[in-house]
Amino acid sequence: MVEIGVPVGELWSCFSRPDWWPRWNRSFFWVRNRSLDVGRRLLWAFEPIKPHYLYKLPAAAKIVEVEPERRATWEVTAFPGMYARHTYSLEQRSDGRSAFSSWEQAMGGGFRATRRFWFAHFRFVRDRSLEGAQLLEEIYRREGRLDDSTLPRR
Repeated sequence: MVEIGVPVGELWSCFSRPDWWPRWNRSFFWVRNRSLDVGRRLLWAFEPIKPHYLYKLPAAAKIVEVEPERRATWEVTAFPGMYARHTYSLEQRSDGRSAFSSWEQAMGGGFRATRRFWFAHFRFVRDRSLEGAQLLEEIYRREGRLDDSTLPRR
């Protein structure tokens, strides 16, 4: 979790645009969705966990929970025997600040057989997500808003 100097409403308005995630979160290469809607499929591709690895990791998930300005959760079944649940959470703090966190849980035989890779991948996503939230704070401090015109281009 990181605490950043961005009001939770402003952070949510940026976070709730998944197609903007690659612009501030370096774990994402591409995201198709323009919104977070319960029951919809979330489609994206991850960057490799190390720059010299030559892959992009496609992913699809079902969005199972969206609480505006609080959290979004999706469930992934990457392959048989692999189930993962990922939640990003936002919390309002005092003085226009908010907290941002990333949490992942995985299980199944397929996960256990490849857990070394998945643990590295989950750490990569968590760390890039928290770094990205700090980047959003820098942008907000400089620009006073987080939107299409203030976020960096890929």
